Amino acid sequence: MLNKTNILGVGFTEEKESKILEYIFSELRKDKKRRDKIVIFTPNPEQVAAAVRNEDLRNLLNQAQISLPDGVGILWAAKLFGKPIYARITGVDFMKSLVKSISNQPVITGYFGGQKGVAEACALCLQKKWPNLRVGYASDFYDKEKMIQSDIDILFVALGFPKQEKWIFEHKDEIPATVIMAVGGAFDFFSGRIMRAPGFVRRIGFEWLFRLILQPWRFWRQLQIWHFSGLIFREALTNRLKRLKT
Repeated sequence: MLNKTNILGVGFTEEKESKILEYIFSELRKDKKRRDKIVIFTPNPEQVAAAVRNEDLRNLLNQAQISLPDGVGILWAAKLFGKPIYARITGVDFMKSLVKSISNQPVITGYFGGQKGVAEACALCLQKKWPNLRVGYASDFYDKEKMIQSDIDILFVALGFPKQEKWIFEHKDEIPATVIMAVGGAFDFFSGRIMRAPGFVRRIGFEWLFRLILQPWRFWRQLQIWHFSGLIFREALTNRLKRLKT
């Protein structure tokens, strides 16, 4: 198992992307009957803020074997609290790394969720980039029998937070996939339906602002970032006062 560290009650995987990928590959190399399920979530500041208010949601997020620190706010909080998280790992980038790494291997991928036709478009775009990539399922509709017959090894689920996380734990034991990852809006980016922020914008931590400009309806969701900042400040102040008392 990979080590986790805690930020506001939500666990985050400490290891670098390369080690996380190797952990996944080691499981995929096993005979399918001997594999353990690996659930991957990508908590960001908005999700952590929601989890602070909702214990059931917090418990759900903490059940994932891998929790990627998706959001520059998570990285800032880790630095403030001295937690061993040293790099942001976005769900989109990790999905890309995972697909690229297994594209020439006998690993079957599946894509479920998104708006009508987007999962199929995402799979086709990924196959154009990596022609040997195997796709066994791609649909916005859940067809249990078809998914079982596809014998997929990795399933990417794009239903939005928290619907996708809840769906994964409700269905993970009835589908063949070893690795099941919640990917939010990743299908939109890979299919070209929505433009992703340029690299330099992502590096300085303003991808959220770029997305807000393209999708103004996200404004109310972005307010959660300020809520998260307030929670972090309160936690830091509480810790400081405790140290002064001792």
